[in-house]
Amino acid sequence: MLLQKLLGLRFTKWGQMRLISTNAEDNLSILCKHLKIDKERAKYMQLKEPYISKMTEDRVEGMVKTLYSIGYSRDILVSHPTLFYMLPLTLKNRYRILDECGFQDITPDLLLSYLKTIKQRTIGELKSLGLLSTLVNIENKLASCLSQWPTSLTTQIQGDVNLSTLYTIRLKLIKRYLELMLDLSEEEFYRGMKTYPTIQHRPLKAINETLFILQSQVQMSNEKIKSNMYLIHIDPDNLKNILYYLRTIGGVDIKEVIRMYPKLATRSYTSLLETKKILEKYGIGDEAQSRCLEIYTLSPKTIAERLENTRAMPEFNIYCNHPRFLKIIHYNTTVLKRITNLKDSNKRCLSLNIVSGCRRRYESFQKAPGDGLGKGKDLVFSVNQALGNKFSSQDIRQKLKKHPFWINIPLVEVKYVCDKLLTLFSVQDIYENCPILLYPWNKIKRELDTIDSLKNRNKISHLISEINLTKITKSQKLSIVLYMLEKQHYFSGNGVWTEEQQKNIVHLSA
Repeated sequence: MLLQKLLGLRFTKWGQMRLISTNAEDNLSILCKHLKIDKERAKYMQLKEPYISKMTEDRVEGMVKTLYSIGYSRDILVSHPTLFYMLPLTLKNRYRILDECGFQDITPDLLLSYLKTIKQRTIGELKSLGLLSTLVNIENKLASCLSQWPTSLTTQIQGDVNLSTLYTIRLKLIKRYLELMLDLSEEEFYRGMKTYPTIQHRPLKAINETLFILQSQVQMSNEKIKSNMYLIHIDPDNLKNILYYLRTIGGVDIKEVIRMYPKLATRSYTSLLETKKILEKYGIGDEAQSRCLEIYTLSPKTIAERLENTRAMPEFNIYCNHPRFLKIIHYNTTVLKRITNLKDSNKRCLSLNIVSGCRRRYESFQKAPGDGLGKGKDLVFSVNQALGNKFSSQDIRQKLKKHPFWINIPLVEVKYVCDKLLTLFSVQDIYENCPILLYPWNKIKRELDTIDSLKNRNKISHLISEINLTKITKSQKLSIVLYMLEKQHYFSGNGVWTEEQQKNIVHLSA
């Protein structure tokens, strides 16, 4: 037994090492392709910085493109592989901040020691090292990056500027600028910096441009920006791309969408475009999207996976064409948990409003005695959809309401019965006998077989006097089935329940 455990352990470790080796091999080809180096050099980089072997092709390609955008060649990544530890956006922001501060030669080593340079070294030290020009007024230079900065307010540092750090000067300028632009109080500023510390390391020009776009183009109020301080550190280039490439979402102007859901402005415009294409691919129109614009805050991969899983679940599939269908996708985890809990509570009549609505409504439904669909809106919608939207929802409701238990039948079972009947009867036939959709398919099938048996023998039904079954229409046939189903229950409506559990259980094997 001990030997088996040891062997098992060895094989497990060997399997893990092989998996790592395979990933490393894939990474080798990625490094060779984008850095234009041989395999030996790529292997050396992997050994020197193990993190590099886990990087995806998109990440490596993104770093190369970012370096080109700020004037560096790909060779910098080979000589300074530790740059890979930074995100492309972080690398770009560090370069822009150092450039705004007036650094004469921004080297890879300076990018790597950015935090120490900005936060620990005084301006005097940086000038003595030759990193900053002794002739430049750093405070004025930084203030010039803010287009709406009054010239009379450039002096924010009291005393000798050379004794201050660049971090201190930048923070004071950002604070004063936001006070002017947003009427931000000191308390609000420091609370925002504590919640979103990355604002401190955004280029001043980027902050300036972002605020200009939000205020002038998106026309977002100052109060809205103040209550969503993360907007200050979003990438202005990405925000411009969102406004350009996504003119509308769900038929709503993208500017209005951002005003309603500011978080969308933090999403990559390519991600938003991909999400839009996925929703169109699954046939989700503007109306459904406009009712759940928050869906765009999820990743495209998550949305695609949830949509695919939803189509495979009968409880969800019946809502695919519902205007509020995306609520199920957006709150998928909560919806699945609620469905499980309700089934455990022996509640099978699940409406979209309950499983994806507010907690108060859900808890009220869960604790309430009995099992019902509430107002029956989802039932009417599902029946109308199954019948091709050829009839008035109000007319369908009136027909279904004639049955005393019309809101006590699970929608999954109603849909199943409807699909079965559509293979035998026309939409018009089913519409004229809507209440039959509330009955178990096995009971309906049994009565249909009984009628067909009597009809084939050319006999008059002993159950229904004075009716010649050989001359009835299909619609009349369904009416007779309804009559036969309820006759044995004295027309009380109890025919909708099964004998086994006194509930309407669909036997999918039937």
